[in-house]
Amino acid sequence: MTKSIEPGSIFSVNVSADEKIYGRILFDVDDFLDKSKNKDLKNYFDVFKKCVLIETFGIVSKGFDVSYLKNVAVKSSFIPVDTISDGEEWELTNMLIPVSVGYITFPEVLRFVDGKIYFCVGEVSIPTSFDEVFRDQSGVYPSFGSGYWEIVATLDYAGRKDLIEDEDDLMGRYFKDSDLRESPELRKEIYDAINEDPGMSYEQLALKHGFNFNKKMDL
Repeated sequence: MTKSIEPGSIFSVNVSADEKIYGRILFDVDDFLDKSKNKDLKNYFDVFKKCVLIETFGIVSKGFDVSYLKNVAVKSSFIPVDTISDGEEWELTNMLIPVSVGYITFPEVLRFVDGKIYFCVGEVSIPTSFDEVFRDQSGVYPSFGSGYWEIVATLDYAGRKDLIEDEDDLMGRYFKDSDLRESPELRKEIYDAINEDPGMSYEQLALKHGFNFNKKMDL
């Protein structure tokens, strides 16, 4: 029987002959869009169709333990759902650990839509006074890869550089081009400009801008 990929699903990634790293599915973009009927393409979910949001845990081991949930390496990053459903290294386990709505966070980016630069995070898109030059200099766009950098970042966090094949792939900030949270000073500048609190949870920010994230997740 095919295992179901859904929020809360624990997955593993083979990183050596007998060791794995583990992570959890936090959010399914297509499922959310189907439920929410969101047609506002100023947000970035159209870019992330057929993707899931994941977190990984900073432990390399032969088996999973629930204590890993307290040791998050990659907090939230988008990867194609096919990475897990079709991959040889990535596998779903039989474990499901529910994710609370208040726990979920999303990558933060700048996006050019209809002649304006928007600050985008999850379902929220806020118009800014920035121009394309600023957006290009910041270099933070809605983008995703194959899951490779999530593996490298997790191994680095776990102190297992010996399992990273190419030492040139080691970085200080693995997602600086796809998430403003990797650049605190730039993020503060943007939050100040849009008059928002960077410490506010995503759930609170979404509600402030008219999106009842909690209700939609319960549909």
